[in-house]
Amino acid sequence: MEIHIAIVEPDLERREWLYARLSQEAGFRVIGSGGSLLAAWLANSPACPVDVLLVDIEQVVLTETQTWAAIHVLLPGVRIMALAEGKDERLLSVALGAGVMALQRPNAEPAALCQAIRHAAQGLADYDPWLVELAARALIQPFPERFPLPDHLAIDLKLQEVKLQGRRIHLTPLEFKVLAYLACAPGRVISPCELLSAVWGAGPDHGGTMAQVYNCIGRIRRKIEPDAKHPQYLRSLKGWGYFLPAPLGGHEFVEKLIDN
Repeated sequence: MEIHIAIVEPDLERREWLYARLSQEAGFRVIGSGGSLLAAWLANSPACPVDVLLVDIEQVVLTETQTWAAIHVLLPGVRIMALAEGKDERLLSVALGAGVMALQRPNAEPAALCQAIRHAAQGLADYDPWLVELAARALIQPFPERFPLPDHLAIDLKLQEVKLQGRRIHLTPLEFKVLAYLACAPGRVISPCELLSAVWGAGPDHGGTMAQVYNCIGRIRRKIEPDAKHPQYLRSLKGWGYFLPAPLGGHEFVEKLIDN
């Protein structure tokens, strides 16, 4: 299956190198290449949609949550692969929080870049370990014991309990771990692959299955949602994953994209 790629790289020399290299790769087709997100949006079409957006986040400087949300609006269903040299730790953490599927350095070996693009197209995470370590430095903070969530949904890690409007909800240990993991990053869309790796400890490459995640999400929704078919708390973004809304309503722009 052919993977359609749009390149966003303001550095002309680097952009031309990426275009030439990726155009030679079997199964790849570069359908857009430019120095801004507008170029990727113009390249996208229903007949030939962009599968992977390859963007140099340090050159384009994507630091605002709304900008990442705009990418999901303008290029629905696209998987994002970010390139960064690691100059800005905060920028790396923002990119990971925005749900990029792959994070690599621009000077990575061509084979590694191509493999990361293939993984991103399949919805599989592919992160450069050194860049992730840099991002972790910006993210490490004292871990909270309690997570206040919208509409009186609360998770207490110390007691390992969930309460909805003051009423305790019984969850299995696995269900609690899934809900707690989502609560750690309210408003961030988390892919089934990430949940598999983080909670089950076995991604798709190591025996994990999407059915495990889907079934667990379904069980949780039946326990905490007034209407499991129209969830208010454990929400989903079609083609991307699941999230718990932020408590202060700071994600209205993203919530317009919700497909339960």
